[in-house]
Amino acid sequence: MAIVRGKYISIGEVWFDEKTEKIPKVDVLYYLHQTQPIPNIQAREFYTILIDLTKSNDDLWENISKNDQYKIRRAGQKDQLKYTFWNSYDINDELIEEFSNFYDVFAVKKGLSAVKRSRLKSYAKSGVLDISHIKLDNGEPLIWHAHYRCNNRAFLLHAASIVHDTDTSYNSMLGRANRYHYWQDMLRFKDLGIPIYDFGGWYAGNTDQKKLGINKFKEKFGGEVVKNFSQSYGRTIKGQLYLQLQKLFIKSPKNSE
Repeated sequence: MAIVRGKYISIGEVWFDEKTEKIPKVDVLYYLHQTQPIPNIQAREFYTILIDLTKSNDDLWENISKNDQYKIRRAGQKDQLKYTFWNSYDINDELIEEFSNFYDVFAVKKGLSAVKRSRLKSYAKSGVLDISHIKLDNGEPLIWHAHYRCNNRAFLLHAASIVHDTDTSYNSMLGRANRYHYWQDMLRFKDLGIPIYDFGGWYAGNTDQKKLGINKFKEKFGGEVVKNFSQSYGRTIKGQLYLQLQKLFIKSPKNSE
C-alpha cells in the first residue's frame, strides 16, 4: 500500500487486491487494478497485459517472438549495454530527479504530461518504487523504467527513451535495448519471487494507431490481456469533495477533447 500526502489532501492506494489489515487515516482511498470490483463503489475498467513469471525462464523465452529473441540476444552480446536497477530503499531524491528530468524530455516529444515527482517520492517512502535503466558503455543513458513493485505484481508506471530524428542505426540499437530492458526487468522480478509482470496498460480501442503499435510490441512478449478495475472512495468530507471536483475537472470541455 502506498500513502501519498499532498498539501491539502492525503491519499491511500491499495493495489492488486492487496490485503490490508489496517487502513491508515487518509482522505481518499484508491483501489487500483483489482481483479474484481468492490460492490457499491463506481468502478473504472482498465485493460492490461500480464506475464506469468512463475513459468520457467525457458518457457518465458519461448513466448517471445523469434525476431525479438534475436534482438534481445544481440543487445546483450554486441551492443555494449549496462543494466542497472534500484529498489525503493536505494532510491533517493537525486535519482528521482535524474529519472524525471529524462522522462520529461521524452514526454515533451510525445505530447505527454510531465512525471509527478512528488508521487514517485511517496512511492519510494512507501517501499514500492523500483527504477531501472539501460545505458551505453560510455555512460550515455538510453532507457528508464519506473515500476510499482509489491509482493504479487510489478506494474510498469513509466518508460522513457528518446529516439534520434535522423540516426536510423542508433534507433535500431535503441529498439534492441528496449526489448533487452524489459527482459532483464522480468528476469529480476522473477528472481525476487514476484509472480506477475504487468505492462501497465493495453489499449482496448481500434482507432489510435500509435497505441495499437504499443499493443503489438507488448504482445511480442506473450502474456494475457485482462480487465482490471479501479475505484475511489472518499473517507472524509474533504476527500468526498476532492473526488467530486476531480470528476467535474475530467468532464469539463477543456479536458474531454
